[in-house]
Amino acid sequence: MNMSQAMKLSQKQIQSLNLLYLPVDELRNEIYDFASKNPALEVEEEKIDFDTKNKNNFDSFSDYEKYSSVSHNLEIASDNFEATLESNADTRETLQEHLLCQLNSMNILEEEHKYCKKLIENLDSKGFHILAPQSIFKEKSDVFFQKCLSIVRLLDPIGICCSNVQESLLIQAKYRAKNENVPKTALFILDGHFNFLDPPQIPKITRKINRFLDVQKVLKFSNENQKIERFPDKISEDDVKIALDFIKTLEPFPARNFSISNVPLVSPDVFVENLCDSEKSELDENEIPFRIRMSNENLPIMKISKSYERFCERMNSIPENKKSELQKAQSKFSKEAINEAKMFKDGIEFRQSTVERSAIEIVKNQIGFFEKGTRYLVPFRQKDLAQILGVDDSTISRMANEKYLSCQWGIFPFGYFFTNAVNTQTVINQKVNELSGKDSAPTSKEGVKFEISQILLEHKNDAKPLSDQKISDILLEKGIKIARRTVAKYRNELNIDSSYER
Repeated sequence: MNMSQAMKLSQKQIQSLNLLYLPVDELRNEIYDFASKNPALEVEEEKIDFDTKNKNNFDSFSDYEKYSSVSHNLEIASDNFEATLESNADTRETLQEHLLCQLNSMNILEEEHKYCKKLIENLDSKGFHILAPQSIFKEKSDVFFQKCLSIVRLLDPIGICCSNVQESLLIQAKYRAKNENVPKTALFILDGHFNFLDPPQIPKITRKINRFLDVQKVLKFSNENQKIERFPDKISEDDVKIALDFIKTLEPFPARNFSISNVPLVSPDVFVENLCDSEKSELDENEIPFRIRMSNENLPIMKISKSYERFCERMNSIPENKKSELQKAQSKFSKEAINEAKMFKDGIEFRQSTVERSAIEIVKNQIGFFEKGTRYLVPFRQKDLAQILGVDDSTISRMANEKYLSCQWGIFPFGYFFTNAVNTQTVINQKVNELSGKDSAPTSKEGVKFEISQILLEHKNDAKPLSDQKISDILLEKGIKIARRTVAKYRNELNIDSSYER
């Protein structure tokens, strides 16, 4: 015989961890499945609240029965027609099939074909990105990413593989500018000035553009000034009208004529939204300038059945020696059903609470990313988050499984924000730069890889390609101390050839 000490998980803990592992769509199905098996859990459906005071009193009409019978017949005919349409299969080609057919006929590298296919599979029914494309190319260079992006964007229909309608319209306009005379005012509006169209009234749009041009001409060294230097001093209403007429010829949803594909859509679990200036001014120093919102609208509202609780109380009030066998079985079943329903409801609340707390800590630790972009990702491991929340590493691993976060840069999986540090010296250099007011050097692996891709992009036209040692020296000047062999490792992960092959 021997003594041993072991920890066993309770049924409630096991169920909570299993619910934590599920993505939001599967969690919704799990809730409905549990409610169908356990009568003690009620799921509230969303109901439309009609104002009874404003309802028409049809009884006051003498011809109510005649009109209602006609309306009923029309409703039946409408339902039959709709059912006929829905019974016919959609034989149109899907967007993915259409694009892959074109991609397969192109003479490109195998690696490029692989990632172009990933971009195509990441498109929704409108032709826009589902996940932020940067998350797909996490291990690749920015040069490689831009090349694959341009390959897909040149496929028919023009304007797909974009983040939103504005970007799609701009790409379509630039493409048409190669073969026809596109109004410069239209290009100017689509290139970062889409808000000038709100409201879409020609006189107001004209005033906004002219006011903007006057301000930019004063700022001689502004980047915007380079875009408008060939513009006339004033834009007329006729110019704006011509621009609007051209914009109306573009297709806001270039994939609308294709069949809906079977590619599963991603439902974000968390939304990170920027606060307006007035809200930011009211924040304390330690508060983050973002609003973190859970996507609870994707989940039904759950509650314990009151009638079941009353029945259970009535059964418990009867002494055991006076209960019949049927009453004993009913009492046992109702008690177990209520306990299981409460346990399931607690597990859902634990999951939502863990995901929300994790999202808050991710935003706090990756605040540079949410404000400025990928380059500013900092070292942050799942182990670090587990220590902050006071949970086990495996809990964070389950939490991050197929969970997605939506922000101004797109939709990212939770795992995208966990990245390792480069080395201690780089972290020290970052602190020095922060104290001196300089722009901090990236300290995470992903941030350094992004920096390497940017260095190679800046020197792509050099007579002699940069060697790994030279890249290491340039990084050192920026406060990033990594060895030549580490540069070579990161370069290979970015799918960039050596200086000899380049």
